Amino acid sequence: MKKILACFVIFAALIFVISCGGTEESIDGNIWSSRSSSTYTWSGAFSYCDNLNEGGYSDWRLPNISELRTTIKNCSGSQSGGSCRVSDNCLSDNCWSDSCYCDYRKNNGGYYSKLGDDDNVALWSSSTKSDATSRAWNVYFDGGYVGSSSKTYNFYVRCVR
Repeated sequence: MKKILACFVIFAALIFVISCGGTEESIDGNIWSSRSSSTYTWSGAFSYCDNLNEGGYSDWRLPNISELRTTIKNCSGSQSGGSCRVSDNCLSDNCWSDSCYCDYRKNNGGYYSKLGDDDNVALWSSSTKSDATSRAWNVYFDGGYVGSSSKTYNFYVRCVR
């Protein structure tokens, strides 16, 4: 009976650790936080990551556009390594092309996101558009879209470490 009880306690503890350890996921060597429950302006996104304490870590930061593109799947042009030239080495409007998105998919269930973000989710990057500093680059999972938006818009946030 003691062995059964001990096994049950160990099993329950394992389930607790798995379920309460946060929802961070690793992609290309980066650890990603769970998605914010609210949307934020670009400056608010920085504050959100600076103040995030998740999974026992407090060293989170807002990802740059190159890092954020690693979360895209099923869109060969815009996912990391694709023909879309927007990256931390190319932040101007000249870097953007039609290869920076794929077909729009309504209610896509995370089709374009390695982290399961649906079509109604856009995420901020820390990368400012070099030829329009009032704008920042983002990813929008309705079509695996890499684009830029006014820093005053409200988008979700995923932090990286």
